[in-house]
Amino acid sequence: MKIRLRATCAALVALAVLLSSVVPIGLAAQATSADSPAFDRLLGDNFAAVVIENASGRTEVQTWNSNRVRVTATRRQAAGTGGGALDSRINLGRAAPDALKITVRAAQSSAPIDLSIYVPRHVNLTVRGGAEDVVIKGVTGAMSVETDAGAISLHLPAAASTDLSLRSIEGSITSKLPLVVFGPVNTHALDGRTGQGGAPVILRSTRGAIDLVPDDPARLAVAGARSADELTPGAANVVRLVQTAGADRTSDAASQGPAAESEHGAAETNSPAPAASDVELRPGEELVRVNVRTVNLNAKVTDAAGKLIPDLTKDDFLIFEDNVAQEVVHFEPITAPVNLVLLLDLSGSTKDRMKIMKKAAKKFIESLNPNTRIAVAAFTRKFMLISDFTADRKLLKDRIDDVKNFNSGTAFYDSMWATLDLFKEVQERRKAVVVLTDGVDNSISSEQYEARHPFDELLARVAQEDATIYPIYFDTEYEVTVKHRQGQDSHESYVTARKQLQRIADDTGGTLFKAERAEDLEGVYQRVASELHTFYSVAYNPKDTNYDGRWRNVSIQIKGREAAVRTKRGFYAR
Repeated sequence: MKIRLRATCAALVALAVLLSSVVPIGLAAQATSADSPAFDRLLGDNFAAVVIENASGRTEVQTWNSNRVRVTATRRQAAGTGGGALDSRINLGRAAPDALKITVRAAQSSAPIDLSIYVPRHVNLTVRGGAEDVVIKGVTGAMSVETDAGAISLHLPAAASTDLSLRSIEGSITSKLPLVVFGPVNTHALDGRTGQGGAPVILRSTRGAIDLVPDDPARLAVAGARSADELTPGAANVVRLVQTAGADRTSDAASQGPAAESEHGAAETNSPAPAASDVELRPGEELVRVNVRTVNLNAKVTDAAGKLIPDLTKDDFLIFEDNVAQEVVHFEPITAPVNLVLLLDLSGSTKDRMKIMKKAAKKFIESLNPNTRIAVAAFTRKFMLISDFTADRKLLKDRIDDVKNFNSGTAFYDSMWATLDLFKEVQERRKAVVVLTDGVDNSISSEQYEARHPFDELLARVAQEDATIYPIYFDTEYEVTVKHRQGQDSHESYVTARKQLQRIADDTGGTLFKAERAEDLEGVYQRVASELHTFYSVAYNPKDTNYDGRWRNVSIQIKGREAAVRTKRGFYAR
């Protein structure tokens, strides 16, 4: 069921009834130090993603008109509390080559630490809070927020176009925004969109309330005019994050010279940061050391007869990067849980087969291991989240039953991009995507349609991600190009699409399957289900820490055994 909510008094009254007369949340007043913040950093790097972890205090994130990130931290004053130098409690590092990670490390006896962070609008934002409020002002490229008991308040501009998935187990959800809502509405769950839909927004809390409110136009005006480059000298320390190897943890204090206080009170020393000549710096910028990245690999291992080898251990694996042996730092057997996204093509070329497609998809879900967490999404010209990650098979099948065919184009590349964004809140390493599509993105056959993320950009991203992708090519070529002569799709379009799906599978270590007819789907899905239960997960930290953007080949061998290993081909070192 779909309900359209408009910003009128009548609609607001109806929404209040639907949400059981929940009182909108307010932001609790926080007593903070009257002194200037002791921690104020402006990050000179250009990040694509920002990850924030603050279980200590309140977190507020605002968008602004700059490619930089500004981090301000304040320790709240309370009787009998301390906690040492604030610099030693704020860690700045890299969750990935182009992702900033901000972590608050508060000792049990210290006062709460509040964060105020400015981020560019294009970043993918992940925030993990604790018992205190998380406030987001503005819309980012993608957003995932999770708290324990802390309330979540999202301030969205009137013109924002987002896809919403909101859950609060014990808290309540309220909205003062015009929404299009999908499915049942209650005080603990809401799926829908603002505007035309677009940027995925996933908000989760165990006991906290979730509130959607309009962003302040005055704030938007200030944020639009404000630039990090216009800060007065001395307003913030401008730093660059430089990757180095060997440290378990790094802190912003590492660039300050003295040893930083550890979480247990002991001093930690760090080797000297790279010389300024090694990194291109702007005037006044400092260097901050961070750890190297971890490369995660899903690997299927078979013997000479093509049969799965199911009993391997960490010590059996040899990993090579550009023919240089690497140390395995993480291992998971084939029995470890998998996080899976089932992505369905609902474009016009598939509309006559919806009933069979739904039946096959539901049987596929039933066939997966009970510990497999599944999300379901679909796309036409727009990406639609049908269900977020869950192990509730009945919920997933009910959501699939509610799916309608919208017959409005095929934005395959952009939808795959949005699908990968769904994994941002997933902590486990074993991730997979099963996508059913004919693969013909509208940009292949139409010069009028331009994808936000063209195929080459999507291909570069899938090589960086941990997810293994299993495309199911659903052959609609005859019906579209001969029988019905729909649109501009041609034989050449389908040839291109098949080659692109094969490339995605190869680059992620997956397998391309083919369904000639709708009636073949059940059998194909069963083959995919078997495949998902056959891969190991291993990880390593590259010995070569020179992240210069070039491609690095990756391969795996098994000690003392004749074995074939299928995994991703490599990644771009950036």
